[in-house]
Amino acid sequence: MPLSPTIEIGACWAHQGRAAELVRELKYGRATAAVTPLADAMARLVPPVDLITWAPASAERRRSRGFDQAELLARAVAGRTGLRVRRLVRRGSDTPQTARDRAGRIAGPLLTPVARRLRRLPSVLVVDDVATTGATLRAMAALLRDRGAGDVFGLVATQAVIRDQGPVSPGRYHPLDGKGVPSPSHHYRR
Repeated sequence: MPLSPTIEIGACWAHQGRAAELVRELKYGRATAAVTPLADAMARLVPPVDLITWAPASAERRRSRGFDQAELLARAVAGRTGLRVRRLVRRGSDTPQTARDRAGRIAGPLLTPVARRLRRLPSVLVVDDVATTGATLRAMAALLRDRGAGDVFGLVATQAVIRDQGPVSPGRYHPLDGKGVPSPSHHYRR
């Protein structure tokens, strides 16, 4: 399935400093208390959507951590906004994005739907902890659109800073092209 060329991604912070530390503490230190400040900030950036889901971690990562950090963030964001949250996708490959080279990251993970086809073109927000190339979120958007979603947005706590592209502007949506390079940013209009 070809990837959608763009997805609008909201990022709270650039992946550096204290924000990056919080994400690392959650992912690698199993510090689930980090969910609170991350989800508080993320909830303020939620666009108008019908449903929230998450970019799933590999089964191996979920087993080793005891949780899926994106699921924790998605459920916390949904709790703060009153929106429905539902698992729509599972990861078909146990190779995490962080273990892949750049070409592998840009290709994106193998994803499989776990829910039946969506009805009435709901708008969906895909939550993840960090976006590097945007490949996971693009793959999620392509699969969800193929399964009946209308608009699909991404929301991450942090977005990698890509050399020569300038800083991430918190609270803005950054459409990523197929190469993981931020396009000119714009505000999402509510």
